[in-house]
Amino acid sequence: MTTLAFDPARSPLAVAVLGTGTLAAEVTRILHETGADLGERIGARVVVRESPGDLLVDASESATAITPVLAALRAGRSVVTGNAALIAEHGHLLTAAAEEHGADLYFEAAVAGGVPVVRPLTQSLSGDRVRQVLGVLPDRRSAVAQAAILATLAFHTRVEPGDVAFEEFGAAAAHDLTAAESLSLRLRMLTVCSRVSEGPELGGKERISVRVSPALLPADHPLTQLDSALGAVSVAADGAGQLMFSGSGDPSATASALLGDLVTAARNRVHGGRAPRASYYAELPVAPLGDTPTRYYLNLHVTDHAGALARVAAVFADNGVGIARVRQELHDTDAHLIVLTHRARESALADTVDALTESSCVRAVTTRWRVEGTDD
Repeated sequence: MTTLAFDPARSPLAVAVLGTGTLAAEVTRILHETGADLGERIGARVVVRESPGDLLVDASESATAITPVLAALRAGRSVVTGNAALIAEHGHLLTAAAEEHGADLYFEAAVAGGVPVVRPLTQSLSGDRVRQVLGVLPDRRSAVAQAAILATLAFHTRVEPGDVAFEEFGAAAAHDLTAAESLSLRLRMLTVCSRVSEGPELGGKERISVRVSPALLPADHPLTQLDSALGAVSVAADGAGQLMFSGSGDPSATASALLGDLVTAARNRVHGGRAPRASYYAELPVAPLGDTPTRYYLNLHVTDHAGALARVAAVFADNGVGIARVRQELHDTDAHLIVLTHRARESALADTVDALTESSCVRAVTTRWRVEGTDD
């Protein structure tokens, strides 16, 4: 005899889907096709309605969804969203409304689509100390918003999109990619969220750095092993060590993440329980980009005469930047120096590049990429 997981006499849970695009259509399709199974998992029958229901699934992509989402929360209706812009810009307001009116707010799908990283940061690692988050995100259009969300969750600090340093992913010359490969490095559009500890002379205070830019990673790093259609997030924590989360950012995977949150929010409605609360207690300041440590890969177009290498090395030394590796290449009649630096403050590295462009032995700095995920 089959025993139902829910009471047939219980009123059904009405779910409204916000949005008109592919993602909203996918969520609606799955709800219609698998509603019976979801009801068994939840403990109550699920029905889809256009009018406001017991739960709202926000499958839109604009921060203008704040109006219906906030209205739902203030009415005590739980919200599940995959809207990165909405959470990044208004997450603090939404979480406060959810808390005040006894509703839940879930947003696993708002970061990297189907990559399950929000719940590990908010629950699995809530007793640990996260040092760094690196991400190759499948949707670059909202990379800044996703970076702000990741940093907020990882460091228990409210981070706004305006706090995220952003650099476009430009065209990469084939010979630079080849040179980087020879150094066992590969180029990716990388999200970097890190703790930055000041030196004793500055009181040893801790700040955070959040940026999205092209960067080189070790060729054997898990983030470089992905298919181009996938995304991944690497989390380094004191206790748990290095963790990897990967998956697809396509509508089906994002819809899966939304529905996973929907089931959890619906179970809370039926059986009791609440979503984890947002935590901003740390209030760590965001460090200026110039104060953050990184390494540089540089391609220097230099004059081909004796003493050029020594003069280039002197520029690095004058700015307090160490050279880890250097190699000379010839392209037709042009001489190039490929330089990999040691880790230094971004400001010192930028000053070095400025000084190199003014040096009589350097015709141009043709390429400047940051390097992450490596030890000096």
